[in-house]
Amino acid sequence: MKRTTTKTVIATLGAVLVAATPAVAKEKLNFAYGYPANSAVGLAVEDYAAAVAERSGDNVTVTGFPMSLLSLPETSPGVRDSLADVGFVLTPYYPAEYSNNLFLHEQNLLINLAENPTGKEPLAFTGAMLEYTFNNCPECLEEFKAQNQVYTGGGVTPLYNMLCKDTSITTIDDLKGKRLRAGGAGFVRFAEHFGAQGVRLPVNEVYEALDQGILDCAMLSAPELTNYNLYEVVTDITLDVPGGAFAGVASANVNADRWKAMSTEDREALLWGGNAMTAATTWNFYTDDSAAVQKSRDLGIAFHEPTPELLAAVKEFAAQDLKTVSGLFKETYGVERAEEITAEFAPILEKWYGLVADISTKEELQQLYWDQVISKVDPATYGQ
Repeated sequence: MKRTTTKTVIATLGAVLVAATPAVAKEKLNFAYGYPANSAVGLAVEDYAAAVAERSGDNVTVTGFPMSLLSLPETSPGVRDSLADVGFVLTPYYPAEYSNNLFLHEQNLLINLAENPTGKEPLAFTGAMLEYTFNNCPECLEEFKAQNQVYTGGGVTPLYNMLCKDTSITTIDDLKGKRLRAGGAGFVRFAEHFGAQGVRLPVNEVYEALDQGILDCAMLSAPELTNYNLYEVVTDITLDVPGGAFAGVASANVNADRWKAMSTEDREALLWGGNAMTAATTWNFYTDDSAAVQKSRDLGIAFHEPTPELLAAVKEFAAQDLKTVSGLFKETYGVERAEEITAEFAPILEKWYGLVADISTKEELQQLYWDQVISKVDPATYGQ
């Protein structure tokens, strides 16, 4: 019989303990986002963290910091300066730094011109933004690189509406003189076109601005009623005006120094996470839209139908603005390929209308974005 020695017992016990001890993540990342934890974005960050952990074999863990580590306007410089490893960056806050990315966002009015709208236009716009940013817009990626960031995902809101306090919008004349919250330059142009004043405010300041009478209405998607508890101050809603969507979203930008220091396998996990973040953000907004509208009705908020004349004027503005915005961005921000980008982007969007037609779940949307775009990004060379 083989004699068991003390050393053998210790060695065996040590091996058992090592095998039984859970692996400790080597990469621990923080994720800053200026939305509540229970919002569409907050829930998407949970999906991001789970996707990254699963894909990396728990080698990379992510902790979300909602509305604390960095505010929405602070996120881009915060990620750049390593105050956060990952951040939910809204490019319209920084037009000079992200002029090409912002120009792509300004194509969102194409949604208003969809010939056979299905309600899934934001899902398609997200896919078109992903595809064009990764594959056709080196200038866009260079802008992120200049801010010490790596782009890994996007996202698009549902259609924008008028969320108002003590005023109703149904006609063209109703818009005149109104103070309207505008989330980007295109919405400012919309306001000015109809004789209103576009007020640039972060979404987290809308509640107070409506409550104090600084704003008459906010141009926002319906889920923001839930995200920022705007039910308490909004009294009147007009759907489908101004239309369009908010697409200036880099939903999971990674600090470039942190990215470069990671292994190829872990960078691939972050791309997989960015894909999950993109799909979850877009899908959560998409599904939250009808729920927010229904809750508004249940709370007694008044809904108003825009007149046919107003709807026609909104479409006419969209068509005209898309023609003029190229020259505007070329002259103001030096977007040299503005006309080329416009010509290339529209057919890509049309293709995506078809691709999302049969999508019915978040998981299907995530797989679609991965198969069509992000799986083709090489983590060994991307962002280097």
